[in-house]
Amino acid sequence: MAGATHQIQIRHILVDKKEVADLLKETIEGIPKETARVQMLMKLAEKYSICASSKDDGGSLGWLEVGWNKNDPRQPRGGFKTLSNEELNDFIMDGVADMSLNKGQVFGPVETYEGFHIAIICQEVKLNRIL
Repeated sequence: MAGATHQIQIRHILVDKKEVADLLKETIEGIPKETARVQMLMKLAEKYSICASSKDDGGSLGWLEVGWNKNDPRQPRGGFKTLSNEELNDFIMDGVADMSLNKGQVFGPVETYEGFHIAIICQEVKLNRIL
């Protein structure tokens, strides 16, 4: 049986104050073109993010595979990249599944145990997977 899935590339900025996250989001959302919004987020991540693992890479959290049902025992979780921050990972996966998060849309601030995240889905690739 073939299953439809896709991969998304996520970039984020992590800060410790909601007010800072709100200002960063407002700045990024003020840019009309999607590519320019991603570039602005990358610049701001390098300057303001407190995320040690992504700060120097423009806030990149890498590629995540989405489109599979994490509650379906027939679909193994093994091999799927997830974020180390489960709260942020679940927020993104649920948002993509219910279509409240879309490519090019700035979202957040999302509060997790690490702080406040502003993020964007900057690329999306559709795949077919045999299950």
